[in-house]
Amino acid sequence: MKMYIAIGCGGSTGALLRYLVGMFIPLTGSFPSGTLCINVIGCFAMGYLTNFVKRRYFTDKPAKAKALTTGMVGAFTTFSTVSLETALLFQDDRLQIGLLYLACSTIGGIAALLLGLRLAPDPIQEEQAV
Repeated sequence: MKMYIAIGCGGSTGALLRYLVGMFIPLTGSFPSGTLCINVIGCFAMGYLTNFVKRRYFTDKPAKAKALTTGMVGAFTTFSTVSLETALLFQDDRLQIGLLYLACSTIGGIAALLLGLRLAPDPIQEEQAV
């Protein structure tokens, strides 16, 4: 039960953050730049949290780790929204914009996740250096 409550709390935080970030990123024509930015930021956060914070600080606290990753970042990122917005662009005969948006979301998200994994200090190497 503790795990479910932790994920729910993290999820509500992530959903609120998603809404707030989305408010401050303007829509660029018909290109859904807000959702793109949210997904790239979320992918970076998932990589960073998975590689560093989760393993270093929460190895003995799985509910807190899940609250951050599955809950907060899971609710913050919106790949289902990416899919919907891409489909709507296709339905509006904006195939090129839809494909560009999908490519930017996918490549940008994976690149940001890899960057997060790389920038997060490796707790195993830190322990060995001490």
